[in-house]
Amino acid sequence: MKSRSIFSFLMFALCFLPALIYAQCENTKRTYADFQGSLRAGLGVLGNPVLIYGTISDAPFAVNGQVKDASTLGVGVGLLGLASTTQFLQFTTNSVTPRSIPANTPVTVKISLPTEVLSVLSGVEIGSFTNLHDVEASWPALLGAGHFAGQDATMTPIYTSANIAGAISGAGEIEITLTPAQIYNGIYVKVSGNALSVALTAKLFHAYIMELTTSQIDCDEVIDVLSGVQPTVIGGVLNATGKVTDPFNAIDSDQDSYALMDVGASVLNKIFLTAIFNKPSQPADSVSIVLGKPGGGLLNLNLLTGFIIQPYLNGAKAGPAFDNTGTFLNIKLFPGSTDKYVLTFPITAVYDRLEITTGGLAGVLGSLRIYDIKRKLARPRTLVDPSTADERVICQGETATFSVQNPQSCTEYKWYDAETGGTLLHTGLSYTTSNTLAAGDYSYYVQASRTYCVASVSERLRVKLKVNPLPPLVLKDATICAGSTAMLSVDSPDAAYTYNWYTSASGGTPITAGSTYTTPALIATTNYYVEAINILTGCKNAGGLKPATATVKQFAPVPGITGQSTMCGGTVQTLGNTYAGGVWSTSDAAIATVDVTGKVTAVTTGSVVITYSVAEDATYCAKAVDFNINVTPQPNLTLGPDPGICEGLTSTEIPYTNPVNTPITYSITWNSGPLSNVVNQPLLPGKIVINAPSNAPVDVYNGTLTIKNAFGCERQIPISFRVKLVPHKPTVSINE
Repeated sequence: MKSRSIFSFLMFALCFLPALIYAQCENTKRTYADFQGSLRAGLGVLGNPVLIYGTISDAPFAVNGQVKDASTLGVGVGLLGLASTTQFLQFTTNSVTPRSIPANTPVTVKISLPTEVLSVLSGVEIGSFTNLHDVEASWPALLGAGHFAGQDATMTPIYTSANIAGAISGAGEIEITLTPAQIYNGIYVKVSGNALSVALTAKLFHAYIMELTTSQIDCDEVIDVLSGVQPTVIGGVLNATGKVTDPFNAIDSDQDSYALMDVGASVLNKIFLTAIFNKPSQPADSVSIVLGKPGGGLLNLNLLTGFIIQPYLNGAKAGPAFDNTGTFLNIKLFPGSTDKYVLTFPITAVYDRLEITTGGLAGVLGSLRIYDIKRKLARPRTLVDPSTADERVICQGETATFSVQNPQSCTEYKWYDAETGGTLLHTGLSYTTSNTLAAGDYSYYVQASRTYCVASVSERLRVKLKVNPLPPLVLKDATICAGSTAMLSVDSPDAAYTYNWYTSASGGTPITAGSTYTTPALIATTNYYVEAINILTGCKNAGGLKPATATVKQFAPVPGITGQSTMCGGTVQTLGNTYAGGVWSTSDAAIATVDVTGKVTAVTTGSVVITYSVAEDATYCAKAVDFNINVTPQPNLTLGPDPGICEGLTSTEIPYTNPVNTPITYSITWNSGPLSNVVNQPLLPGKIVINAPSNAPVDVYNGTLTIKNAFGCERQIPISFRVKLVPHKPTVSINE
């Protein structure tokens, strides 16, 4: 009943231990007590000690900073309280000057008690002290208690026989954390004789406090191991016969060395192996344990019944325990081995130590080898589903962003271009690739590293990126004259691409698809916009929509031709145009000719087109203007003999025959003389009337006959007119 009550109280008290808050983001490390003193007391007679007194060996081991080393405190069989050994572990500034540790600063001590001590916990006392000082030996003159020369201090007990059962969970190495309510210089452990007169021994390994530091530490390093036996309610203290051999082999660098957890003769008790990490984890950090069965052979889940892993933080359970009901389903053979297994699983809760227990009523495996215990940062993942590979596909010029989906506090995420080593590309939860990557396949690797920690890195996660090339796009422009259509086209089109044509640089709805596009008739320069799309990858050409230009040139501003639209055969005129540089031409040189100056010579009857042509230049399109000319025939007739009249007569006629091209009027212009000119008189049939004054002298008068037809064409014919002398009448005299 006593064992059961001790164990029950132990479990109850653990829940109410002072909580030490270790912030993973704070850079803290252990500061060990580095100075020690001791005082051994016992029974004295006549000023000398007798055989009943406390002992201590390897006292400096408790302050040498080596977690494996310990001093040994002991008392033999003796009367209650007569024999004791007290060791003081003091914090100093220089291994000499005591430090004053502020009140309520937690301090942890590692001790080891053998199995037999579990029934006599009244013989162990732990507390804080100040004023450590030397004392001389003091033994009674007759008979009584005394002590050897050593060190003593002002002690404040924290765990005594009244409450120490709540701090000790079993035999073996354990840690006990105290929170002194006053300033202290260190802690002490005292082993005393007890009421049952049982010899007691205890190992004292070290004492430490946690303090901030500027140096980096290996946060995931297992820096200490606790091991021993935990009595069950049924097994009791007397059946706590198991042991752990070579516990530190479970955390060394040798993959073939191991700690052996052996339940021993009684399977009613549990043995434990606790790995203590340098700093607390972050949620989702994983633990990896390499284990095997003594003698080799297969290790199945059934054999692991009673094998339990319990995370702890600051001495309290951190989340539920892990056992073979589900967690161990992912146990796998250790690479390269046939009888070693690796068990890896994440732990959601924050923890700073892992306790492995085996045995108890449910246990069926008598012993177990623990080869290795490691903690690893959670491997980053960039997808919600970690079983899926993160492979992105983009087009040249685009970027891809990979983001950590399981971020942890106090953790940096670094992105590299290689699985090991390589170049650090970025630090942060997300990495966005460059938009200048050439087409090809790329791999990036993200690794988690704990802030302030050295060697605390996760496995690198590989993410893949495929960069597809962009379709080339070279366009052929076109130059047209206003009012024409233009054919725009893709230079060297590829059937693997689709070409879309747009009227706007912003896109919208394509007006057509294909390697060519014929525009409507255009009167101004117009841009059309084209994109090339890879049919398989969907990648578009670089730079977005590209313009294809239909350049529209206006016609040269050649004005119309000025001149007469009707010409009479045989006449000439010079047409006019103010636009320089043109060339004159005729549609029918048989009807009319034209020279380089625009001088037109009417040759024969008909219609002809005279053209003034301006050639195309860098600014304008060619332009030709036409001028229609109708060439009409000249009138003609055949005159009779030159007329003449006798002096004194006033009128005569010039006969004509064979009128040609219908002359309808005539005019006569006399070179000189008294004859009056005739202007546009109707032409009488077959004759031309000439009038002369009655007093016109006898002479030959020369002039020009001009005949005109209905087209306004005229012909000039020289004429002569003679006034003849009338012979005088003979004068007849009749003489009467």
